[in-house]
Amino acid sequence: MATANQLPPDVPFTAPRVLQTLEQTHIKLKMSAGGPPTYVYSLAVPRTWAYSKQFGPVASGPFATRGIGFMTGSVQPGAPVIAVTVTPMPYEIPIDAWIRQSLTVEGWNLVSAKWFAGARLFYDVVATRVVNNVPEVRRTSVRLDAHNIFAVNCLCARKYWDEAKEIFWVAHDTFQVENGTGTTQMEPWMVAKAENPDFQLAYPRSWSVESQTSASDGISAVHLRLIDAYGKTLLAYVQAKVERLADNQPPPALDAMVAEASAKLQKTGFAPTQAPRPFTVDDDPRSLAVPGWRGGFVGKGRLAKAEVTSRMGFIARPGYSITLLMLSPLFENDALTVLRAQRVFEIAHDTIEIA
Repeated sequence: MATANQLPPDVPFTAPRVLQTLEQTHIKLKMSAGGPPTYVYSLAVPRTWAYSKQFGPVASGPFATRGIGFMTGSVQPGAPVIAVTVTPMPYEIPIDAWIRQSLTVEGWNLVSAKWFAGARLFYDVVATRVVNNVPEVRRTSVRLDAHNIFAVNCLCARKYWDEAKEIFWVAHDTFQVENGTGTTQMEPWMVAKAENPDFQLAYPRSWSVESQTSASDGISAVHLRLIDAYGKTLLAYVQAKVERLADNQPPPALDAMVAEASAKLQKTGFAPTQAPRPFTVDDDPRSLAVPGWRGGFVGKGRLAKAEVTSRMGFIARPGYSITLLMLSPLFENDALTVLRAQRVFEIAHDTIEIA
């Protein structure tokens, strides 16, 4: 028979036991680690817990995760702890994919991962691992304020999880950036436009753009490219193509669009090594809310000497058919570029508008 430590952890999205006595047992802890005013935050933690404003190396600069708060109720090994961090990110990336990838690289096995749209929107991940034969559980939530990714990281040995899980949930649910900007854009967005048919979409300023009208009437496209700092090497590519349909013509069948998009990619020199597979929810959860979304696919292949990932997305609008294509490196080769390309793909399908 499995012991409690071996069973999958229960993952609550409320805290009925703690909420009954919250005013007596918890305080609203407001902390600042210095630096920009957006580093001031608050969250509810047990009154008896000790806390520190900083922990670990005091990092600074883009991409460097900085510890800005540490709370615990015990010095016992494996006892519950809450650590708050901030990571400045100057480029647009999907923070849900970013935190899942970060935890996986650290050896965590994901148990639960979802957006939580409460009073404040955040992405919540629960994961487990075993270190020195001790099962551990981690619950991390991330949210954006401008280019800063704030994370609440809750960790304990599995044997303490059931007594700590509601305390952890309250910390996630009450976390708030006190002097935040209120924006979730990590860098300025620009507008790209194409003509005949006329359409536009948004894209991050760090990408370059080129518009194209096909020789055949009724097809136009926008090409988005991520170039290296020296302006020489193409790191990632996203294309949005809009085709005007003839009167009363239905959109092409989805499998026909996949075949056409695959042929288009191969004309660029892309040689597939893995057949395109349909998106999972984790591949692109935002696509489910796109009006007219017909489906998305991800594959792998080679471009020249490089191994790359491909993405396709298809949207139907009255009288028009939209195709999105993406090429980027593999995660294991260049995770940041992949995340930036994924986010541009998402922004494109979220913002595309036909005039």
